[in-house]
Amino acid sequence: MLSKIKNHVVGYVSSHKRGIIIALFALLVGSMLLRGVMQYPRLGEQKREISDLNAQIDYETERRKEVEDLKGKVNSDEYIKKIATEKLGLIPSNAKIFVDVSGEQQ
Repeated sequence: MLSKIKNHVVGYVSSHKRGIIIALFALLVGSMLLRGVMQYPRLGEQKREISDLNAQIDYETERRKEVEDLKGKVNSDEYIKKIATEKLGLIPSNAKIFVDVSGEQQ
């Protein structure tokens, strides 16, 4: 019984060999196309992510330039005086101070 089924299958395959190969090829191509189409949403998402990352790279590059510029100024006397005046409220020793005695507030 088993050999009879085997002979029948082998005979069917050998007589329809070309059709089976075409069907398998079509199935392979169809599955590849389906997988490709299913990747479109993911590709769009990844393009947006790349765009966001490029924008972040540009921002960080500008920030790095600012830090490099500031790094060169930090140890200068001019910068130290500016910070002492603005942040700490200190007044240079040679500065002229005017006091409003009129009592009016602006």
